[in-house]
Amino acid sequence: MAVTMIVACKGEPVEQAVAAEPTATPSASAYVSPALAEEVARQKRIHQAACKPDETPIFTCTFADGKRVAVCGAGEWLGYYRFGGATPELELSGGKYANAMYSGGGEDQIAFDNGDTRYIVFSRMVRTGWDDEGHNVPAISDGVVIERAGKFAAIRLCHDPDVLPVQTGAANAVWEDERELFTDETIRADPTDHE
Repeated sequence: MAVTMIVACKGEPVEQAVAAEPTATPSASAYVSPALAEEVARQKRIHQAACKPDETPIFTCTFADGKRVAVCGAGEWLGYYRFGGATPELELSGGKYANAMYSGGGEDQIAFDNGDTRYIVFSRMVRTGWDDEGHNVPAISDGVVIERAGKFAAIRLCHDPDVLPVQTGAANAVWEDERELFTDETIRADPTDHE
C-alpha cells in the first residue's frame, strides 16, 4: 500500500493510505436498491415520453387537469413546445431562452410564438423570507404564462411531483441566452404572503 501526504485544513500534513489496486469488492454503499433503480427509470420515462427518442427533455410537467406541457431540444436553435394529452393538441417549433439570477433564486424562461400568442414556459425560485436560523426560504414554481398581443392572458402552474424544471444546461445547448426575461408575469406564481 502506498502512502501519500495531503495538507489538512490547518496546514498540518495528514497521511492518507492509497491502495495500489482494489483489494475488496465494492462496498454496500455502491449498491442501488431495485426500488431506487425503478424510480429513476420511471422518472426518466416520464420526461422522455413527451419527447422523441432523438430529442432532449428540457422541461416537462402536468397541470391539475391532467394536460402536459413539454419542451424538447432537437438541435441548435431548434426546440419543440408540446401541449396536450397523449397526443399533443399544440406543437410549436423554434423557441428562445432567457435566464436571470436573483438574490436568493433565479428564473429560466423559454418562449414560443404562435401568431400573436406567446407561450412562456418558466421555472422560478424566489426568496420568501428567512427561517429562524437565517436560511433563505424559497418559493419554487414552474408553469406556462400565456400572452396574447403582448398582454397577459393566463398562467398555468404545474401540479406534478415529477416536474422536470427547465434544465439550464440543456436549454443552453439549444439556444443562446437572450439575457432578458420575456415576461415578468411569472410573479403571479409567487405566494402572496411573502416579504
